[in-house]
Amino acid sequence: MNEENQDSRAHYCFGCGQQNPFGLHLHFAIADGEVRAPFTPKAEHQGFPGLMHGGLVATMLDEAMGWVILGNGVWAVTGKINIRYREGVPLFQPVTVIGRIDNDRRRWLLVKAEVRSADDVVLAEADAIFMRVSGERQRQLEDIYHGMIVGETAAAGKAD
Repeated sequence: MNEENQDSRAHYCFGCGQQNPFGLHLHFAIADGEVRAPFTPKAEHQGFPGLMHGGLVATMLDEAMGWVILGNGVWAVTGKINIRYREGVPLFQPVTVIGRIDNDRRRWLLVKAEVRSADDVVLAEADAIFMRVSGERQRQLEDIYHGMIVGETAAAGKAD
């Protein structure tokens, strides 16, 4: 695959890819061991009337956990995820998704994430086990995502 196609794959992620016309376009910044991305759900993100679809909330949580791992220089994929929905995520109101590593256990990482309202109420939370990748799979990911590490994109972060 040529370099242009690799760049396209890197930017087509549903959670953070800027070239995906249907994606969430999350922009993560890292600070104090966490990643954060602001987001305002729109009408097209609706599940029940007036609320963001729970599957999209899960996507945001998984994405934040993936980015905090990437921001720490680790290549890993989701192995298991548990989500707790505390309150509905309202449409048209800004929220922030936050991710952090809870424990690094060599091959496995325990990671947590939250979606918080503008007034800092936890609307949804998740914990997950991520599995490190290595060898050829790690090389493939490094080639695809070269230049997209959190520290390199933090300066470009902006609200949705």
